[in-house]
Amino acid sequence: MKENNVPLSIPVGALRALTKIGRFLSAYELVVGAKDYGPVMDVVDYSIMVDGLCKGGHFVKALNLCVLAEKKGISLNIITYNSVINGLCNQGCLVEAFRLFDSLERIKLVPSEITYSTLIDNFCKQGYLLDAKLLFERMLLKGYKVNTRIYNSFLNGYCKFGQFAEALKILKNIQIEGLDLDEFTVSSIINGYCLKGDMEGALSFFFDYKQKGISPDFLGFSYLIRGLYAKGRMEEARSILREMLQSQSAMELLKRVNTGVETESIESFLIFLCEQGSVKEAVIILDEIASAFFPIQKCSIPYESPEMQNLSESEAFSLFSPRTISSPEKKDLDFVSCDARNADKMVMSSEDMERCEIDHFDSYYSIIASLCSRGEASEANKLAKDMLASLDGTS
Repeated sequence: MKENNVPLSIPVGALRALTKIGRFLSAYELVVGAKDYGPVMDVVDYSIMVDGLCKGGHFVKALNLCVLAEKKGISLNIITYNSVINGLCNQGCLVEAFRLFDSLERIKLVPSEITYSTLIDNFCKQGYLLDAKLLFERMLLKGYKVNTRIYNSFLNGYCKFGQFAEALKILKNIQIEGLDLDEFTVSSIINGYCLKGDMEGALSFFFDYKQKGISPDFLGFSYLIRGLYAKGRMEEARSILREMLQSQSAMELLKRVNTGVETESIESFLIFLCEQGSVKEAVIILDEIASAFFPIQKCSIPYESPEMQNLSESEAFSLFSPRTISSPEKKDLDFVSCDARNADKMVMSSEDMERCEIDHFDSYYSIIASLCSRGEASEANKLAKDMLASLDGTS
């Protein structure tokens, strides 16, 4: 009797079972390995897998999956690509994230408000404030309305990178437009005052908005306590610590801290330190909590990891965004204009931006070296000419 070699299709239930328990890599291997006999997936299945892969840092696989979906006739939506853009941003890969954003129109997708707010927030966090502002203006031209969350991103960035006057302008815009301030707004402005060393301004702002029913979040309280402690104003720092221990949002975060001791909570320990007047010890504890829950997002050196190098070299990424880097003429995003490691020089005028190119030769060099290492000599040569032109003042 002749054997019947009819291939069997993998049921989609097997795939969903894997994703449900978080085994996204196994699900990916199942889909890719099965080729034409893989499970019949819909846009939701693909979106869940892409999101899981991105959260695990597997961007090449996520983009390959997007390509596979398109080849199978599945039209992925902006929610799927928002997952990829957000994942890239969380890894500090802003160049790659913007390249993908810039290519959405090519695949007939319209960026959503979440797409814009994700990029703007991460630009602000890493100090690309000019680029964030330009993208913000681009968003407004597309008809999107601004909200408090986006303004908070600018407030955080301007305060963090020493542009407090700009932050106050944003605050005024929020008030003029009748938007509601929240705890993040208050915390950012408090941070701005504290970074300036203006503790009177910070305290005044804190008490003004406390009367309006808006208190800072955990970080806002921490900024204020640390700032007062640094000025030697121990009793006032102690008083704000008491205020924090009565704040619902701050206490919710503190309850998430595991001390490792069954009979001890971080809340009770801070109360004890407050009663004892041990402000220094309390500040140390608060700093440790802040570093655990709000780690500083570092700017990634382009292609520093094998995963990121594979991302830039992958066929999938090239299909979506063939442009290697933003062209020097493009004003929307010019990542070679400033080195994010020099935070105090992050926000500049147009004249300062030209001088910045001279001060940041290393930024050009690292990108040129990366292009050469990947065999993209023409792109490297073009960027080298642009660099020399800027140094000569002929650009």
